[in-house]
Amino acid sequence: MSDAVRPRDRRLHQGWQFREVYQSGKSFRGRLTSVIKLPRKDNGRVAYVASRKVGPAVHRNRAKRLLRESFRHLTPSVRDRAYWRIWIAKSACALATLAEVSAEMEDLLSREPT
Repeated sequence: MSDAVRPRDRRLHQGWQFREVYQSGKSFRGRLTSVIKLPRKDNGRVAYVASRKVGPAVHRNRAKRLLRESFRHLTPSVRDRAYWRIWIAKSACALATLAEVSAEMEDLLSREPT
């Protein structure tokens, strides 16, 4: 079990990682979220972002929780693809249901090549 990759190890943490994805990645926009993804040769990483435009801290935190939970429910073959992804919550995301966010996330991920 110690060889298993913890979810925290699969996140984008450092500023240079975010800059690389923002500058070189390809973005896809939806009604609730946007995703910027950058293909990588190593393992995939993910980050969740909600700006102040989403609303107060309660709404931003809820939007990020919905994004994390939707991503967690994806099949491992889709979730573990070698992409660095930044999920960006829009203001409508904070008021949406988990089912709506999951459906949009699957739609946005279907646009990336397998």
